[in-house]
Amino acid sequence: MFGLSKKEVARKEKYLQICGALGLNYLDNDEFGTKSYLRGFELFRKGNGKIRNLSQIKSHTLDVEINLFDYRYRISTGKTVITYDQTVFFVNSKQLGLPEFFMKPEKIGHKISAFLGWEDIDFESYPVFSNAYHLTGENEEFIRHHFDDTILRFFSKTSGWSIEAANYYLIFYADNTLVPENILADFYRLAHGVYELFIDKNELPKV
Repeated sequence: MFGLSKKEVARKEKYLQICGALGLNYLDNDEFGTKSYLRGFELFRKGNGKIRNLSQIKSHTLDVEINLFDYRYRISTGKTVITYDQTVFFVNSKQLGLPEFFMKPEKIGHKISAFLGWEDIDFESYPVFSNAYHLTGENEEFIRHHFDDTILRFFSKTSGWSIEAANYYLIFYADNTLVPENILADFYRLAHGVYELFIDKNELPKV
């Protein structure tokens, strides 16, 4: 594994173990242009980045493609270049038909903006969710339709996650967080469960 640090080698080996356990294919680098699908998402507009440890599974009909990977990107701030490492779950699935939205942890700046009447979609029946997350998107009615009681209850019990979605695409992550090796499999299962929450129940069977 020429060119990798010991820490990176250990992480790669853990990915290989997880792929064997979960039935994913370890592709390592983004040879087939997965990143090209993601250019519209805010996370992938932050800086010049590279996908690493790409792990993937596709349905037999190719209607569902699920990816788990690390994403390293760099942002230049004057004379300083800051490197970020991020773990991402990405699904491209015909079982989805989502409005474009961005859900991220609520911060004080978001609360001030909401107080001033700026964008943020809140749910009166779920104040815990509304206080924990900042949800935005142009088609508010369509977004509210997809954030049903099951989804709102789930995210009322867990915080710190970000979701970006548009039509067949959904990414799930914790911002600026490289998921530790010992819980990578748990993160994948959690993210897959979130994906299933958004599946149109009238669409194709789950994979």
